[in-house]
Order: sequence, then structure tokens, then C-alpha cells
Amino acid sequence: MTATRDAVEILGVPDSAKVGQRLTKKLLAAQFDASRADVRLITRVVSSAEVVAILRPETIQVPPYRDDERTVVDIAILDVTLGEIVSGRDRSRLAELLHRSMPRPVVAFLRVPGDDVVLSLALSRPSRSEPERSTIEASVQIPLDDIAADALHIARLNRTDVWALYRDLVRVAAAGGWPGNGAMTAEDAVMLRRRLIDLEIELSALVHEAKREKNQQRRIDLNTRGRELRSQILRVRGSLYSTDSPNILDVGGTQ
Repeated sequence: MTATRDAVEILGVPDSAKVGQRLTKKLLAAQFDASRADVRLITRVVSSAEVVAILRPETIQVPPYRDDERTVVDIAILDVTLGEIVSGRDRSRLAELLHRSMPRPVVAFLRVPGDDVVLSLALSRPSRSEPERSTIEASVQIPLDDIAADALHIARLNRTDVWALYRDLVRVAAAGGWPGNGAMTAEDAVMLRRRLIDLEIELSALVHEAKREKNQQRRIDLNTRGRELRSQILRVRGSLYSTDSPNILDVGGTQ
């Protein structure tokens, strides 16, 4: 199965929304209005890129959205294959450029050969200084393997309007396909996921330090902090995930 079909099938994109437009590196750089450093980044890390589909009201039967701040009439779906060796920092910068480059919500599938496919989403608004660009308010990148199968199918998301659909996609993806509290917004889900990642990183580093620590009192202190972190992780998981999620009690094997 090709990368493009992966993206189409994961989201349940109808045939009428498919585009299949290849983006060259030169076109990407021009689209981004990129600095020299960003042009070099694009040239170095991007292997290929394609506009897989554009979700519009007439292709997905979902109304457009308009208010005083933004008008959302379509969602672009991009599929980008990266080079063999790309750092997390470079991937994040590229994702930021992708989301800023258009005055519309973007769904970006970032593929590293032999590694996870990462779904990049961003809550954005039109830039006041550059109407053809977006300003990012919150963003998230999630390995597709961390998201429950079929959870991102657009037929299952909020179809009130195009902007509501995208926001629900962000909310569901950030929660790994198992969103918890029904009142949780897309912003809440992104914040909780970021908090969870930060806590898990801190716990992992603390566990590693505790294993190497020879001072008994210091080890006791580290273990006490470890218990506090595990408790915080469980609370955040309880807010982010539904009780049906297999991840709700999992602290990443760091205990």
C-alpha cells in the first residue's frame, strides 16, 4: 500500500476530495516564503511531498465556517516523506513551516523511512500581517501507531462545520483516538498531551539517574519524586484518555 493511500484511508477521504498534486522542493520553499535557513532545511530533510486531498464542503458535505476572526472553507492534507536521518527538531520546524504556509488548516503526514509515521496538526488563525499565511496557536505531532485504528475517519468526527471537524480531529488525535471528558476541547487535549510527554520524559530521566545514584539518601529522594511523577502522570492520563483506553494506566514502562 502506498503512503498516499495510507493517508486517504486513515481519514476516510472520498474520491471527490483527492488531488494527488506533487510538490517540488522549490515550490515548497516558495510556498513557505522561507528564510535561507529554512530553504536549506527543506532541501535537506524533504525527500518528496504531495497534496493528497483537499476537504471542501462540496466533497465531504460539511458546511464552511465563518466568524469575525477566520473563514474555514477547506482542509489541506499533505503527505511528506523525509530523508533517512532527520532530527526531531528539524521535523518539528518543517511541520511548523507546513502549517504556517497556508491560510487554512493542514493535516500533515510526516514519514521517515523505517520509522513511525507522524501526524502533525495545528490550531491556527489567519495571520494579520500576511493574509496568505497562518499563525499557529497550538500544535501537536503524534505517531500514527499511538492512535487507535479508524479513530480519525472523518465520518466519525464533528461535522457541524469544516472548522469543527478539524478541531475534533486535533482533539481525537491528541488523545490517541480515546478522548476522555466530552467537554475537553482541542486546546485542552493538546495541552494535556504536552504535559504528559513532559512528565514522562522527566520520569524516564529520573529513573535513569536513580539507578546510577550511590548515595542512599539521594536515591530515597529520587524515588519519592518518582512516585510523585507517576501519580501526576496517572492524573493527566485520566483527564486525556477515556476509561476504555488501553493507555490510561500505562506510564510507558518507566516504573
